[in-house]
Amino acid sequence: MAKVITFPYVKEHGQFSIEEDDKGFTTILNEHPEVKTLFSRRQHYPDFMEINGVNPVFHVMIEGIIENQLHDTIGVREIFEKLQDEKDLTPHAARACIARIFIIDFFEVLKEHKPFELEAYVRRLSLIGTDVSNLGRNDRCPCGSSAKFKRCCAPYAEAFEVFQLAGRLDLGSGSYLLDELEDIKDPLNPIFQLEARFHISEYMEFHGDIEGAIEVLRESIAYAKFYQEGVFLENAWQDFMFFCQNHVQFAKEGLEASEQLLKLVDDDEEQGNLLCDRADFIAKMGNMEASEVEYKTLFDTLPSFHFARFRYASMLTEYNRANDAKSFLRDLLTNYRIDDETLEEALALLKQLGEDTTEFQYLF
Repeated sequence: MAKVITFPYVKEHGQFSIEEDDKGFTTILNEHPEVKTLFSRRQHYPDFMEINGVNPVFHVMIEGIIENQLHDTIGVREIFEKLQDEKDLTPHAARACIARIFIIDFFEVLKEHKPFELEAYVRRLSLIGTDVSNLGRNDRCPCGSSAKFKRCCAPYAEAFEVFQLAGRLDLGSGSYLLDELEDIKDPLNPIFQLEARFHISEYMEFHGDIEGAIEVLRESIAYAKFYQEGVFLENAWQDFMFFCQNHVQFAKEGLEASEQLLKLVDDDEEQGNLLCDRADFIAKMGNMEASEVEYKTLFDTLPSFHFARFRYASMLTEYNRANDAKSFLRDLLTNYRIDDETLEEALALLKQLGEDTTEFQYLF
């Protein structure tokens, strides 16, 4: 017997259910593999998931309903094909444009406990891509219902607009998406999946599902490798490494990440910071002696990268060696000609350790 998924669609309105092996749901989940781990581990999270205002599982469920309609309802299928032919939409985007209309009726049906009016719904779908901005409220509705526009399709006006990226799972930006990418026309573009995975991982971590969070970040690495995107792969390893820095139990995995990243960068500063990261992970794994050897080797191989000396002092502080850190920082400030960033960080750490830094004001 198939499992039933009960989903609270709006906190104050109640819930609806679908079967876990529902064909439409399965199809969309396969198109959004970034949601699979979150869905499989949903017992760890609140019933009403929300990531930057979006519920990823609800997103899949609604589009899954439309996918089923494409096979069950001729009128919906015709609109779906028309949107691809005339509006140059991908199948995913065409289905999502239909979902924007459906969801309005869907909420009304559940809220008002009234039957779903299939004929009216299909008529409304025919207006997707139609400009209704010039229609007066008392004009006849162009859907063919013979009713006035204000009493028929006016509430759907915004939903009639067509978007090439309709159906994109937009959970935020900042990890992979730094700017709007106007040349992307596919809502399933790999960069959207990678960005969504980053935010899903953050959500899982916030709710204490650390194993789930790191699994999603591993998926991003595998996904970036599959698409052979160098920039994506570097970013995926960085996200993974930063996560490991916050969870000491994954120090070994973090060490691997730092070593993988060293193969991908060629800038001295980037390499220097990664070598510091590697040394820090070795310390987290309990081998302080080896970590110090790593740092001292770095001082010799990149002598002008003075920020490494600040990083070393920070590491000493983390392991309750404040006096050694103070001595090292004073040596750094006194005997080396350092850049502004290193200067500011070194002085800030000295102050944090309770030291008077007045004697170093001449450095500014």
